[in-house]
Amino acid sequence: MSSFVFMKLLETRASRYDVGMRMISWGRIGSLYQQVAEGVPKGCEVLDVGCGTGGLTAALLDRGCSVTGVDRSESMLAVATEKLRAPIGEGRLRLRHLGIVQLSRELAEGSFDAVVSCLVFSELSRTEQRYAIEEFHRLVRPGGVVIVADEVAPESKAARLAYRAGRAPLAALTYLVTQTSTRPVNGIEDEMAGNGFEDVAATLIGGRAFQVTSGRRPACRLTPQQ
Repeated sequence: MSSFVFMKLLETRASRYDVGMRMISWGRIGSLYQQVAEGVPKGCEVLDVGCGTGGLTAALLDRGCSVTGVDRSESMLAVATEKLRAPIGEGRLRLRHLGIVQLSRELAEGSFDAVVSCLVFSELSRTEQRYAIEEFHRLVRPGGVVIVADEVAPESKAARLAYRAGRAPLAALTYLVTQTSTRPVNGIEDEMAGNGFEDVAATLIGGRAFQVTSGRRPACRLTPQQ
C-alpha cells in the first residue's frame, strides 16, 4: 500500500494525518518510528528531515535527543508545534519550515550527530534522492549516523507483480489528485555506499513493506606522523 498517495491527500488535513498514517500502515507506523529512533544514540543532536506532524520527532525526544525538525508543509508543522509544545518550550526541539533543497544554504556542514528521514524519499525523484543523500552526508558530523526509512517493493518477481497489481488503483488516484506518479524506494543502501557512508545496513520491517537503511559518515582519522 502506497504511503505517498495518502500523505498527499492528508496533507491538507494535517490534524488527521496521524490517524490516517496508522490506518494505511495497518498500525505499523509506530514500530517504524521506534526502529528509526533506536538507531540513533541517546542524547545526541538530530535533524529530522520531513518531520511532518512529529511522530518520529517524539520518539527521538523520548531518547533524550535534541531535535531540529524540518518540513516543507506549514500545516504539518503547525500540528507538530501543538503536539510538542513542552519540548519546544524546554529548548529541546526546534521546528523549521524548510524543504530538502533549502538545507544546503540554511544548515552548516557537520551540524548534527544524526540525520533521519522517514516516509519522505517516496515523494522524491531519483535525482532528488541522490541529492538528499549527499546533503545528509554533509550535515552529519564525522562518525555520525544517517537513517532513511520508507516504503519498498518486494524483490521477487511474483511478489512484485502482486504488489504492483494491488498498488495500481492507489497510483492512479494519486495521479488524478496530484498529477504526480508514485514509486516505492529501492536502492537507498547503494546510494549511501556510493556517497562514502560506512557500515551501511538495510532492514525490512512491517511485513517487509518498509525498509530502514542506515549508514555512518567515516570518522576523522589522524594521519600517522613520519
